[in-house]
Amino acid sequence: FLVSVNVEDRIMTVRPIAAKRETGKSFELWIINDSLGKPKSLGVIDETKPTRGATLAAYKPDVIEGSTYAVTLEPQGGSPTGNPTGPVVFSGKMLEEGKF
Repeated sequence: FLVSVNVEDRIMTVRPIAAKRETGKSFELWIINDSLGKPKSLGVIDETKPTRGATLAAYKPDVIEGSTYAVTLEPQGGSPTGNPTGPVVFSGKMLEEGKF
C-alpha cells in the first residue's frame, strides 16, 4: 500500500501496490495514536483502485502527522467489533515528501 496525505486538507489517498486479499476478507486501514486511545478505523480499502477521501477530517494536523497507520486483514466488509481483529499486514509512520 502507498498512503499519501494532504495534511492541510486532511485528504488521504490509499493506493494498493501489491495487495492481494484472501477470499471473504477485506483490508481495513487504522490510525493509531496515544491521544486517540484505541486504534480508529479509517475504512475498508478497495484493493483494485485508489481510495481517496476526507477520512482524516476529525483529526488535528499534529495527530495526523504523529500517528502510525496500519492495515489489517478483516472479515469481508471490515472489523465486526470496531477494533482491529485480524493480522497486521502493513504499518508505517508518515514521512514528509522529499525527506525519505
